Amino acid sequence: MLHMLVRDLGEFGLIEKLARAVADENDALMAGLGRRGFRVRLSIGDDAAAISAPAGLLTLTTDTMVEGVHFDLAHIPWHDLGWKALAVNLSDAAAMGAEPVCSLVTLGLRPDLPVSGLLEMYAGMMEAHGRYGGSLVGGDVVKSPAFFVTVALEGAVQILDWRERLLTRDSARPGDLVVVTGHLGCSAAGLQMMTDGLASTMDAGTACHLREAHNRPAPRVAEGLALASAGVRAAMDVSDGLVADLGKMCQASGVGAVLDAAHLAADDCLRRAFPGEWLELALSGGEDYELLFTAPPDVLESVVQALDVPVHVIGKVVEGPPSVRVLDAAGRELNLAAGGWDHFTQPE
Repeated sequence: MLHMLVRDLGEFGLIEKLARAVADENDALMAGLGRRGFRVRLSIGDDAAAISAPAGLLTLTTDTMVEGVHFDLAHIPWHDLGWKALAVNLSDAAAMGAEPVCSLVTLGLRPDLPVSGLLEMYAGMMEAHGRYGGSLVGGDVVKSPAFFVTVALEGAVQILDWRERLLTRDSARPGDLVVVTGHLGCSAAGLQMMTDGLASTMDAGTACHLREAHNRPAPRVAEGLALASAGVRAAMDVSDGLVADLGKMCQASGVGAVLDAAHLAADDCLRRAFPGEWLELALSGGEDYELLFTAPPDVLESVVQALDVPVHVIGKVVEGPPSVRVLDAAGRELNLAAGGWDHFTQPE
């Protein structure tokens, strides 16, 4: 078992082994869904899953992670790979103010991949489901020259009038404050640290913090629900970089935004490890999976009381053409290089 490869089991043997490995924990997660009104009638093993659900709105999202593009097994443990593959989808649900319900996982596998690694990856997915909600109800396995993991996640908002409660990108209004949960830039810094072999130049605590920020992001599911309940309407998660993602929100809402570099949400670990690059990493690094939202000042007061994580006011929404400007402490506009992650503009 220790050295068993995918080709030793074949597709159906692998599916059976993965399903058995998560069965007990997944049954407990499904029971938890039942207490919220969702009943998983058919799960792994049939042609499709079947779920009965209470009245409301469903959110659907999917994300693919490809080896060599989104992850490197030299830098991320199998367990963390499973966690992250699910977490990035949980973050999308959080950004809509939705509760996770169920996931489907599609694996593109090389025959020489270790079965033990895949079992660890599924254990990471189960840990994320256990922490943030939902359950695994099926998926697919295909042979592929490139190893990839695709997760599709269904979320739920138990209200019929979706505009009453759903968080969207097109709801930012002039006069709103621009706010983020947590801190920005540590994920990109962690990736740079690992790829450039910089961990040995840092203290162990800083290196661990940056590595965890990249490999084990914390999707803000509870925070998304709290934002929606507090009256926030405009939100998204920071996946492609703060400036790039805020630019998408401005475009969708038909507004501009002005950010204050002096108040940017960057923690001491980032500033200490990358003293000359921390601002660029925080503005454009990506994969932070914090929530970026806008809110009027009176709404923000109630939001701060409702959240257990730090929130940082980093700017304001203004009238004008969709754009993002960043000002330094003296009020001078910074010249921003094109930043943020784009699959088709990254160097090969």
